[in-house]
Amino acid sequence: MSNENAIKTGEYLLSRLTSWFGNRPDYFSSFMDRNVGAYGWLPAEAYYALSGPVSSLSVDITAVRGNSQGEGGFSPDIEINIDNEAHQVAVVPALVTPDKNLTTLVGEGLGGALEWASGIMKDRAIVYLLAFPSGIETEDWASALSKSEEKYQLKALDSMQFVIPRPPREMSRGAATVLIHSSRL
Repeated sequence: MSNENAIKTGEYLLSRLTSWFGNRPDYFSSFMDRNVGAYGWLPAEAYYALSGPVSSLSVDITAVRGNSQGEGGFSPDIEINIDNEAHQVAVVPALVTPDKNLTTLVGEGLGGALEWASGIMKDRAIVYLLAFPSGIETEDWASALSKSEEKYQLKALDSMQFVIPRPPREMSRGAATVLIHSSRL
């Protein structure tokens, strides 16, 4: 698997999925209001974003996984094929709260996703991380990305964010990145 293709795939996923999720700000506002992590919703929406008419020209979804009810451990959400190379993708939401900032969530491994991506599957693993509320200009964002590299050898390709309007309350943001093992970059 070429490093160049891994980077192209990661950049495509970051752009496509962040655009898709950025068009659904009301969902994120509701999740934040109710302290809901969106663990099932985010991967399901990612599947729709990658299987629609636009994406299906570039992306072939070869498997949909995730954990079954009662199953332990971590399973990636989607297996995709782009340019004849297979990638396993974990679509990981991170609900940032006053009690748990993003750096803490990353340090705890985000439900096993970061350990998985730095383990035996590191040559095929891609983590799409979407934190909300969060922004790419915050100290917590920079600290969390640094922690993912330090603890798991996972580097962020780039970052994007979108606005979550919440009238009459203060506006928030969602921030996303793609993490890939440093050996692939």
